[in-house]
Amino acid sequence: MSLAILFLAAAAAVASVHDSAEQDRIRQVMKLDLYACARPAYPPSALAQRAGGKSTLEIRVDAEGAITDVRVAVSSGRDDLDAAALAGIRKCAFHALTTLGKPSNHWFKAQFVWTPGDAPRALDPAVVDSTQRLAAAGDPVAQNRLGAWHEHGSYVKHDMAQAAAWYRRAAEQGDAIAQNNLGVLYNRGAGVPRDRVQAAHWYAQAAEQGHGWAQANLSWSYQHGSAGEQDTDKARHWLTRSAEGGLAAAQVRLGLLQLQRAAYNETRAPGAQWLARAAAANYPAGLYYLGRSFELGVGNEPDDAQAAALYRRALGRSSGRAETALATLIEAGRAEAKEADEVLALYEAGMKGRDPAAFYRYGLVVERRGEAGLATALFRHGQRLGNCRSAMRYLRIRAGSDPAALSALQSTIRPTTEEQCVERLDPGPRF
Repeated sequence: MSLAILFLAAAAAVASVHDSAEQDRIRQVMKLDLYACARPAYPPSALAQRAGGKSTLEIRVDAEGAITDVRVAVSSGRDDLDAAALAGIRKCAFHALTTLGKPSNHWFKAQFVWTPGDAPRALDPAVVDSTQRLAAAGDPVAQNRLGAWHEHGSYVKHDMAQAAAWYRRAAEQGDAIAQNNLGVLYNRGAGVPRDRVQAAHWYAQAAEQGHGWAQANLSWSYQHGSAGEQDTDKARHWLTRSAEGGLAAAQVRLGLLQLQRAAYNETRAPGAQWLARAAAANYPAGLYYLGRSFELGVGNEPDDAQAAALYRRALGRSSGRAETALATLIEAGRAEAKEADEVLALYEAGMKGRDPAAFYRYGLVVERRGEAGLATALFRHGQRLGNCRSAMRYLRIRAGSDPAALSALQSTIRPTTEEQCVERLDPGPRF
């Protein structure tokens, strides 16, 4: 599934060249705001039915960029998609838009394009019927398959409670895939009450049978004590087994842990080797983090060419992180651009992927162009998304030349200077 957001401008009464330029400018800054917004959740009912459409909304914002009014201008044809679009955009802040100085009585448009993805391959009704009969008769493979169908709304009705029930029946018969699937539902509280002790119990059952994701999930439970017991030795044991079994996500996490815990660069090579194994499998996080290790000289000798090549392989698959990292290298003269405006295009792609660092880097670009207001809006978005340097920059702009004001603002956030926002390999994503 995917959700694209198209940006429309405020309605103009007269279509002139000036109006066209103004509309284009509005579109340009609106998309920067919307890149910072969390994407609305795709309604499960629409996704299960592979339903898509376009929800065109009209919004009004106040001087601070907060939405004061929102309405559906053109319906997608489904109430659930329109409702999700409305709920999602109400959480957005339009700081960049307010830098244009538009009065609050303007209506601005944004269009959400809902694309559910390819429909599952059609199955012979006899196969569906056979699977249901086998599951009812006690076949664990069929029970797990039927649970997955209910979870994803494939071939049968989307129903998380039914998914959990079928996973349980298969899990109780020892099916490792179903045991991990049931553990995931307990961890999320989907179809069953959230119970991380139960989640770890089922992860352990599957992990003992060699299920890679269950081993990685059990490792996470021990690492963070989410099941009531924090045990770093057990966490490392199960993560290593998962990585050795070939799970790329576990290889990345194990590699990052080893890099972060090694005292000297000479002892970090094994961590970088795990990242290399994940990168060899073309796993996006493996490519990105191995690129970081070459860029920063952590676990590998510094090599900008290698870093840039790895980032390019991860473009479009790393939530914007590879785009931002590559653009930063090019801007610093440490890698070559493939086209004239590649840096700006990469930063914009990074923002579209909601990488917080992209907002900071693009903010610096527009600040150098003399667009201080727009830069401040981008730093503010970066701050809200958790970027340290964006927060520092935004606080300094707000405080101006008043040392007392800066000190008061700095007391609300740590670290307190941009220099303390240390570049490092980021922690791995949660499974």
